[in-house]
Amino acid sequence: MIDVFLSVFIPLLIIVNPSSTLALFSAITSKCSKEERMQTAKRTVFYASLLLIIFAVAGSSILEYLGIDIFSLRIAGGILLSFVGLDMVRRGEQFGESTPEKGQQIDYSLVPLAMPSLSGPGAITVIIISMRTLTVNYSIWVSLIIAILSIVLTLFITYLIFSSSGIIIRLLGNKGMDAFTRVMGLLTVAIAVQFALAGLASWIETLGF
Repeated sequence: MIDVFLSVFIPLLIIVNPSSTLALFSAITSKCSKEERMQTAKRTVFYASLLLIIFAVAGSSILEYLGIDIFSLRIAGGILLSFVGLDMVRRGEQFGESTPEKGQQIDYSLVPLAMPSLSGPGAITVIIISMRTLTVNYSIWVSLIIAILSIVLTLFITYLIFSSSGIIIRLLGNKGMDAFTRVMGLLTVAIAVQFALAGLASWIETLGF
């Protein structure tokens, strides 16, 4: 059973890759207090866990009912993430910082951190495929327990990694974070384009080309 658990947990951890989202998280929360940063980390992990658990329970049924393919999720995630990256490159400051006329801080723990950065198309695909594989040899309840434990452990590790974001912010300082945010914005746009291209490639394959 441990081997079965690891067969789900390890691919999920690799796909979620919390260390790659740490830089984006640091850029987004660079002007937050430590308490606000930890609250954002908790909400991000909670939302990502909830989304993945929902797809573990009913992912295949949801996508089939709505007629949505995985490549459509990839393209949509790429478009969404590209707006985030472009805003970071253009402004060179904390993404989501309130504009004077709004006068309030916007919470970006759900988008873009939880979705599509952590619980994106790749992670959703891993969960759906894992559930389909597990239910061949195990009951639906055993399969769900294994999948949910894998999700919870992966996102707990993610929270621990996000907790170290303060070190990056202190080392870089204000000007360093400004440059860092712009660079991360550029990389975020590149990741978004890769998301969309992967989705387009999968779609073209379904056409028989």
